[in-house]
Amino acid sequence: MKKHLRIILPSILIFGVAAQVVIKLWEGSVFIFDHSAKVSSNYVLWNGREYSSISGEYSEGRTIAKGEEDWVIDSVNEDPTHTFIVARSFLDQYLMVADDYTVPANGELTTISWNGTYITDTEFLTAVSNIDAQKATSFTYQTYGIYELNDNQHMRELYFAYENCPVTTIFKGYMGKVDGKWVITTSISADTRNEDGSPKLYSVNCYEIPNEYWDVLSKFFS
Repeated sequence: MKKHLRIILPSILIFGVAAQVVIKLWEGSVFIFDHSAKVSSNYVLWNGREYSSISGEYSEGRTIAKGEEDWVIDSVNEDPTHTFIVARSFLDQYLMVADDYTVPANGELTTISWNGTYITDTEFLTAVSNIDAQKATSFTYQTYGIYELNDNQHMRELYFAYENCPVTTIFKGYMGKVDGKWVITTSISADTRNEDGSPKLYSVNCYEIPNEYWDVLSKFFS
């Protein structure tokens, strides 16, 4: 029995190490045999479909194809159908959507991305949908960067997806806290730089969110 164990245990160890190596190679896109993609920064032709660039919040998956030069096609974890893909080079990456798919711009709200986290909780969706529908500017403040986190400002990007679109692409501004108040932006000044290119204070218009929504927002705030 001991003799058999001396043979079996090393074999199991070797098999386990080999399996890990194969997994790492697979995740590292070594085994990519599809080199058919035609890629540029705003256009992809791959797998019989044409793609165009689009903005959105997503998480990038593994490489599924390669193109010319250093371009590769990566999957989008939220979309196993590859209707959405990522075109990536050494320096750049672009979210792309198939031209034969129309991204729903309204309808039933099915997913919200807040600070990069996908949320499908019904209570949260209803609350934020109501907030978005009723928002109007109630105050304005100035900042050097709405994305900056500090004691007075904690704002997060907000994206919507309607009608079960797998990727959130409808940008709704920023939602979070300013001076301890729950707020959502209604507009943000585009004039954020001085003539010499240095940052300057710019205006952010906000809607102060009614306290009836605070509890549900707090559950998903990070």
